[in-house]
Amino acid sequence: MLLSVYHLTEYFYPDEARDSFNELWLYPVDDHRQGLLEFRLSITPESMPRSRQDYFHNRVYDFHVTRPHKQLRIEMQAKVVTFAVPKPSSVPVQVLSSLESRFFEFLAPTPRIPLHHNWLELLEVRRPKPSEDLHGYLLEVTEHLNRILSYNTQATQVDTPLIQFVEGRAGVCQDYAQAMLAVLRSVGIPARYVSGYLATGVGSEGSHAWVEAFVPGSGWCGYDPTNNSTITEQYVKKAHGRDYDDCPPLKGLRRGGGKESLNVLVRVESLQTPLTRS
Repeated sequence: MLLSVYHLTEYFYPDEARDSFNELWLYPVDDHRQGLLEFRLSITPESMPRSRQDYFHNRVYDFHVTRPHKQLRIEMQAKVVTFAVPKPSSVPVQVLSSLESRFFEFLAPTPRIPLHHNWLELLEVRRPKPSEDLHGYLLEVTEHLNRILSYNTQATQVDTPLIQFVEGRAGVCQDYAQAMLAVLRSVGIPARYVSGYLATGVGSEGSHAWVEAFVPGSGWCGYDPTNNSTITEQYVKKAHGRDYDDCPPLKGLRRGGGKESLNVLVRVESLQTPLTRS
């Protein structure tokens, strides 16, 4: 599927801001599931961004606005072609036990995803049997979380603790993804947070988030509890990490400016229909 992505972020300041240092996770991944055909980044006030790879091999752009400004505008435009992926291999959950040291970072707690709570009990999720199919269990957890949680953009903020979301049972895709990460890590399944975009579905109006779990024989496989779906050609991946803090769309520091207001616009459009078999 050929998709165009447009992402606009605007900050407005009541007073002049200066020395604005920023990092952007807006560069779509270029891998076996999706190919990046075009990428454009525009920053106002004009700044020269520099790209680098972060610890998780995401492409990150850094930039510094030195002159005083009352508005910061960041526009990203991209064209991506996405492909269908085969169903993950059928492997028992117990094969993961020998891989714990390899995937420690995606099994360990983080400030956003603490593991001292009994997430299985709180979210009414059963523990998998060692001999059962891993992909089947991942589908079950995806469906279960989609069923018991409610999508509500007013229920949580970007820094709402996970326990508050779980107890309230309502939030956005970021919350759904981090709840699923908490469950999977609690039962020894390596899982990472993914940020990106969705062409159609719940959460397509802005940046989207989902989960990738490691399935031996197939690699990292995507699951979206917000939409009760595996990852299809409708999804465009930007970056991954342990949780939201490793790959937010933008983060930065500045001097002055006062309390800012924020405007975000995301638009994902299909430029052609997916290929179908005759």
